[in-house]
Order: sequence, then C-alpha cells, then structure tokens
Amino acid sequence: MRAEGGVIWEHVDSFVDRQINAEKSHIWPFANPCPVDVRFLILDRRHAVPMHRPDHLEVVIFESGEMGYEVEDRTCQVHKNDIIVVGDRIRHRCLPLGISQREARSVVLSFLPTLVHAGAPVGDDVQYMMPFTLLDASFPNVIPAGSGLSREIFDFIERIRGELPGDSERSRLAIRTYLKMILLALVNHYSELGVARQALSLHQSNVRRLAPLLEHIEQHYYEPIRVNDAARLCAMSDCCFMHLFKEVTGQSFVAYLNQFRVARAQNLLASTDKAIAEISLETGFCNQSYFGVIFRRITRMTPLEYRIHRRGALPASGFQTAVSPPSTVKMPPTQ
Repeated sequence: MRAEGGVIWEHVDSFVDRQINAEKSHIWPFANPCPVDVRFLILDRRHAVPMHRPDHLEVVIFESGEMGYEVEDRTCQVHKNDIIVVGDRIRHRCLPLGISQREARSVVLSFLPTLVHAGAPVGDDVQYMMPFTLLDASFPNVIPAGSGLSREIFDFIERIRGELPGDSERSRLAIRTYLKMILLALVNHYSELGVARQALSLHQSNVRRLAPLLEHIEQHYYEPIRVNDAARLCAMSDCCFMHLFKEVTGQSFVAYLNQFRVARAQNLLASTDKAIAEISLETGFCNQSYFGVIFRRITRMTPLEYRIHRRGALPASGFQTAVSPPSTVKMPPTQ
C-alpha cells in the first residue's frame, strides 16, 4: 500500500502534539461542518507524548516503518499495514523506538460519531459503532497486517479524501457511505475473532435490552423523557439503566437524547422556514436559549449559522441525514 496523488505528509510532532490540551484530551481541529479528516503523518518521534484520550474516533493505517504503541496498560509494536482502531473511551499514545527505527508513516482517518448516526445511534447505527463502543482495556484495538484489511480500508479512506471538504449533499452522502463500509469491514473482522465474539454477543444483547427505549425516542423525542421513564421502558432500575446505556452508546442518556433532538433540529433548519424558537420547541427543548447552547456544543455552530450554511450548500428539499450501505452488504446477525 502506498499513499500517492497529491498527498501532503506532515510531521506528527508539529501537527498532533499541539492538539493535546492540559486535561490530556486530544482535540481534533475539524475544519468544516462535515466532521471528518484524512491526514498523512510522519511519525518521527524523538520523545513520548503523554497518555491522552481523543475527543473523536480514528482509524489509523501504518503505511510504513514501525512504532511503539501503548493503550491503557498494554504495549506493543506496530508495523507496516497494521491498523489501530482508536475510540474516545481509551487512553493511548505512540512511542519512539530509538534513532535506529525505520521511519514510520501512517494514514489517519478522524471523524466524529455524529457523521455516522446523524445525532444518536439507533438500529443498525449502533452495530456500526461496535468497534469503538466495545473498546476497553481488554478489547484488541490493533488489527495486524495479516488480516488483509489495510488495502480495503485504505481504498475507502482515499475515496473519502476525494470527496472532502464535503461541501455538497452528494459528497456528504458519499463520505457517509464510504465510512460505513469501513466500519462494516471492522465489525466483520471483530465478529470472527474468538477473543471478541463474546464481547460482541453481549453488546448485541444489551442493544436489544435498550430497543424499546430507542424506538420510543424515535417516536416521542419531542416529549419530556426523564431517566426514570427511560429505565422503566427497559425494565431496569435507574442505576443499572444509566450504566448499561453508557456502556452501549458511549454516552449518558441525557447526552444521547440531546444529540438525537439536535439532529432532528438540523433537518428542520435545513428543510423548512420555521422560526428557530418554534424548532426548539418541536424538538423537545424547553426554550430557545437552552436549545442554542446545546446545538452549538454539538455542532460547533449556532442554529442560525447552520441554517445559513446549509441553505448556501444545497436546496432545502435535498436535505438528508442518514445513509445505508448498498443492499448487497449484510450486517452480522444479531441473534
């Protein structure tokens, strides 16, 4: 695998290190409202960065060379065509191997979960996110070159790069499709691993336990939904529900519900002329001020800025929020 065709290689120390803040969070600088980025990094480390947790998701392919890698309490070496799956739940870092190491280069696909599920995961979206929601201290997030996945995933990353910056609805649709194909390849890989099969089975069982609530949210997101209401729908205590919900989705119930509502608000902002105050009430927010705070926190734009951007990018009637993979591709069974 070689990265060619207008590729700009950047030194990791000058690009990535300055994105790690004082709280040891890695904040990715997405440059546009389509939260996805492709970078080609030279891993010429001469010093170790602190363990840090990203605020985004990454799929990293080692294009050449070798590098030390530490995730939580495990260390290993990564080599050409190895893949690292990086979620926002784990702490990790790359480590220098010394001046004698072969120069390491990597292709990095970074994105926010909202690019996959348009606000909050429901249905198949939950399964697409499995490689990231299952990541913990015991789950294998390094996929060795022998899996043969690097070529397939790199091809889709290149297609995503060709669609950036995603300034039309067609290009955003293509980006989401290619990203879901990458995630599907990862899901299929993990579903075949004995060490991961039990975790996948448990995760799918937990998703089914939450199914009544996820369906209720889809139908009644504009109504007040309290934590105890959600727990009752799942026939669980509040404490057990909150723990399980975060385990499955990677976020609290309140954060999930806010993202779901914001996604619906984005649709209305782009496809209707309704007032922002009216949209805030229709999507379940108690007032316009609170709606504006949550909307900006999630989208990094105000509702008005989002409406102006989308109206300038495409006709209102052309708005779409989700995409499914081609019908010839099947998700792994959930039973």
